[in-house]
Amino acid sequence: MKKIKLLLIAFISLIAFQSCEKDDSTQSAQLTDDEINTVVESDVATDDLLDLVDTYAFESTSERSVSDIPSCVTQTITLSGNLMTITWQFDANGCTMPNGNTYKGTVIITREKDLTTRAISGNITFDNFYVNDIQIEGSADFIREINADGNPQTIHNYDFTITLPNGDTTERAGTRTRVWAEGYGTVSRTDDVFLITGSSHIKQFDGDILDMEIIQALRREIPCRFFVSGTIKIIKNGSEALLDYGDGTCDAEATLTLPDGTIKIIHL
Repeated sequence: MKKIKLLLIAFISLIAFQSCEKDDSTQSAQLTDDEINTVVESDVATDDLLDLVDTYAFESTSERSVSDIPSCVTQTITLSGNLMTITWQFDANGCTMPNGNTYKGTVIITREKDLTTRAISGNITFDNFYVNDIQIEGSADFIREINADGNPQTIHNYDFTITLPNGDTTERAGTRTRVWAEGYGTVSRTDDVFLITGSSHIKQFDGDILDMEIIQALRREIPCRFFVSGTIKIIKNGSEALLDYGDGTCDAEATLTLPDGTIKIIHL
């Protein structure tokens, strides 16, 4: 009889353990508010950095680069044949750029032009670099070319570790294509428009794995600090959420549609 009781207790404990495991699995399958905020903040910081490179690293001798880069940036350019190294040293107390974002630290870009195809390839590295107190570490490779529509585009392959001001860290690896759709060749940044596509694989601060895919090109209008339109699909454990940046208005809001159809307003 005693043995039967022990077996019964063990069976009940096993059922309870399996039930808890199921509940934990169900819980981890849901996107949390902290995860969403991390995805949004790190994505905006990533694109802001790539925007900086696309705007200035390929036009380093143009009138625009001379007039737009503020005095709180020290720019150093060295040449060796077709190889150019551009170093931007931003003020340690923060340097506010024309797009309204503040940078600190150092960005180093090495680029080389193919004299046959005119394409430019290279990489980006960092030293203690921050975008609005969000630290970006890692590196990115890129190739800059003219697309079939005659617009400059840059394909970035990046592997970043991003640390938010609250200490949460996320690892992002992916590919991003940024097409300079409007405003190329003018001195002012106010007419610049970039269209962005791509995907990334993300390891969140809590260990969860997310995949992100841009399914409608993100539209970046300078000097707006935010994407003004475009949609991103966020996938976690097979469940899909949709982040929508809106109808073209420059505002600090986006909408998130969760897998169960619930719609939330996200404040950027």
